[in-house]
Amino acid sequence: MSNFKIDEMRQALMRSNTRLLLSAVMMFQALAMGLIAFQSGTVHPQALLLAAALPLVTGLTTVLMGRLWPVDRAILILVLFLCSLGIITLSDIARSDVTPRTQAIYALAGIFAMFVGAAFVRRWRQWKRFTPALMVLCLMALLSPYLPVVGIVKNGARNWVGFRRLSVQPSEFMKPVMILCLAGGFANRPRFMQCVPTLIFAAACCGILLMQRDLGAVLLYFLTTVLMYYAATSNAFITLSGLGMGAGAAVLAYRTIPLVQTRVALWKNPWTDPTDKGLQLVQSLIAIGSGGLFGMGLGLGRPRSIPLYYSDFIFAAITEEFGLVFAIGVLTVYVLIILRGLIVAFNARTSYHSLASFGLVVILGLQTMLIVGGNTKLIPLTGVTLPLVCYGGSSLVSTFFSMGLLLGMSSMNAEDEAKDIERLEMREGG
Repeated sequence: MSNFKIDEMRQALMRSNTRLLLSAVMMFQALAMGLIAFQSGTVHPQALLLAAALPLVTGLTTVLMGRLWPVDRAILILVLFLCSLGIITLSDIARSDVTPRTQAIYALAGIFAMFVGAAFVRRWRQWKRFTPALMVLCLMALLSPYLPVVGIVKNGARNWVGFRRLSVQPSEFMKPVMILCLAGGFANRPRFMQCVPTLIFAAACCGILLMQRDLGAVLLYFLTTVLMYYAATSNAFITLSGLGMGAGAAVLAYRTIPLVQTRVALWKNPWTDPTDKGLQLVQSLIAIGSGGLFGMGLGLGRPRSIPLYYSDFIFAAITEEFGLVFAIGVLTVYVLIILRGLIVAFNARTSYHSLASFGLVVILGLQTMLIVGGNTKLIPLTGVTLPLVCYGGSSLVSTFFSMGLLLGMSSMNAEDEAKDIERLEMREGG
C-alpha cells in the first residue's frame, strides 16, 4: 500500500473522530442550555435561544474554517466547547440576563478574531521582519493605562484603559503579540548574546506590568519567556539563572508590596479572615467540596456565594454544579489542546513558527494552571482568568485570536505535508 493511500486512510479516520467529537459537543450545548431554559418552570427565552444558537454557531464555525483551511479540527472544536461552557455556566448562575448575553457577543467577536488570526498567519509568513515594530507596539500598549484620560484602576491594579462604557485590558491583547516578538527574537539564534535584545524587551514588559500591580500577567509573561528561551536554545544554565532571578524578584516583591503579602497570608490560612479578605478563597473551597464527584446539578448549588464567581472563581462554580469528575474532564480538554498544539510546534517547518506555536500553548497552560491552583488553594491567587471560560471580552477575544494563530500554523503544516506526499508520489511514479 502506498504512502499516499495510508495518509488518506489516516485523514479519513481523523475526520470521523472529529465528527463524533463535534456531535458530542453540540449535544452537550443543546441539552445544557435546554435544561436551563426550562428549569424554573417557565420558559426562559434567552436560554432557549442560546440552546439553538450555541450548537449552530459551533457547527457552522467548524465547517467554515474546515472549508477555508486544513486546520486541526480537534483544537477548534475543543476551543468552542470551552467557550460554550462559560456561556452555559453564566446563563445558569448570573444574576441577570445581561452577563450571558454580553458573553455571547464577546464570543462572536472572538470567533471573528480567530478567523483573522488564522488568515493573518497564513498571509504574512515572514513575521520576523516585523518583530521590532511589534515590540514597540507591545510596549506602547502596556503603557497606555498611564494615559490620564483613559487609564483605569481596578482591584488595585492600573492595567485597564477605557472610554465611557467600553474598557479593555492591554496586557491580555498583548499576550499573542509578545509571543510573536519572542519567537522572532529567539528563532535561529542559539547564542545568548543574540537573544539579549529580546530578553531586554521581555524584562521591560514585566517591569511595566509590575508597576501596574498586574501580578498575574507578570508571572505569565516571565514564565513564558523563560520556557520559550529554553525551547529555542536548550541553554539550561541561562534558563536556571533566569528562574533564580525570578525567584529573587518574587521574594523582593513579597517584602515590598503589601498586596503580595496579603495574598500569601490568605493562601496560608484564609480562615483568619473568612468574612472579608479571605471570603473568596473560603467560599471557593466550600463550593468545590459541596459539589462532590458529580455536582449538585445546574441551578441547584450556591455559586453566587463566591465573590467574582463569573471571572476569577468560575472554576469553583463549575466544580460545584457539575462535580469534580466533570472539572477534571475540563482540565483534560485544556491538556488535549496543549498536546495538539505541541504537535503543531513539532511539525512546523520553520523555527519561528515552531516557537510561536509552542509559546501560544505554553501561555494557555500556565494561565490555566495559575487560576485553577488559586481556586483550589494550591498556590496563592494571582488574578488571572480561566481561558475561554470566564466572563470578559479582553481575555476571550485575545485567547480566540491566539488559537486562530495556532490553527493557521496547523493548516500550514498540513499543506506542507500534503506537498511532501505529492512530491513523493511523483518520485515513485517516475
